[in-house]
Amino acid sequence: MKYAYPALISWSEEDKTYYVAFPDLENCFTDGATLPEALENAADALNLMLWSAEHEGEAIPAASAMDAVKKGKPDDIVTLVAADTVAYQDVMDRENNPIKYAREKASLNIKKLAELLGAPYRTVQDWNAGRRMPPEWVQRLIVEKIESVS
Repeated sequence: MKYAYPALISWSEEDKTYYVAFPDLENCFTDGATLPEALENAADALNLMLWSAEHEGEAIPAASAMDAVKKGKPDDIVTLVAADTVAYQDVMDRENNPIKYAREKASLNIKKLAELLGAPYRTVQDWNAGRRMPPEWVQRLIVEKIESVS
């Protein structure tokens, strides 16, 4: 699903940090040393919060109108932050199990991947299920191999 929520961004001179809060979403906040970093972190926090709520079956509150968000200080910024939980799911899949992600994108079944790598079927099956994984550097090599044949 796609969402857009108003965010309140406040600069803290004392901390030299931009703080971001989502008034409609309890416990959804982040920060950044620069405004672009704070906005990037805000999008990530919003996506994670909404993705998690969708997967837990929790109610997702409606977004308020931007003009309903009250600034604490005159120089606070109110802006919309977008989230796309379908795209975020793709990111989560890629980060949590890059071998499975690359295998699925290449339309390889587990048997074909085992044959491509010359690896035992059971080992590739365990990687696919996330039961055990090779070191990250090996994962990168496997993903490169998959991508080179697709």
